[in-house]
Amino acid sequence: MNGLAGAVVWAVVPFVPEAPFRLYAGSRHAPVVVPQAGKLITAARRGSDSEFTFLVPAKARPVLVLSDRVEPRLHEVLALRLARFSGLDAREQEAVRSGHELGLYPLPPERFDLPEENAVIIAGLVRVHESAIDPAPVGRLEQAELRQVHARVARHYGLDFHELVRDELRRLAAAQRRPKH
Repeated sequence: MNGLAGAVVWAVVPFVPEAPFRLYAGSRHAPVVVPQAGKLITAARRGSDSEFTFLVPAKARPVLVLSDRVEPRLHEVLALRLARFSGLDAREQEAVRSGHELGLYPLPPERFDLPEENAVIIAGLVRVHESAIDPAPVGRLEQAELRQVHARVARHYGLDFHELVRDELRRLAAAQRRPKH
């Protein structure tokens, strides 16, 4: 799945499990309801099986793929969920379109084949298994736009890129010192 960075694609995206947790107990039993994470964590710490099958809702929804990289062990891509403009009031819509709402990045509606205008939810990180993605893009951000989204994600989550920047500066300095032929 190469070349999808910056593309909006349809995918099946489950919600994150949250308390009270509903665990699958087999086809002949009702789900087991665990009110808090503590019981599951305690069982795992004692050496019990720590893999559970959670019953969570999911949606088939468009997502923005953040990177072309697929984790080879997990077969997952990193993406961001989208927000429909119909879920925003007029003031919020204008703030998104003008760039004043840093938590939402507007998708130019003329470039995306979606039922309505959408914005990328900067805090809406999801991992999506590649088998749950329709790889046919419904639109794509330009490289500069994707860089803006990446920067907003980094700022939102407080990611420290000091080492990456330092490594890049060293690489550039070394390239300048090399003799030119």
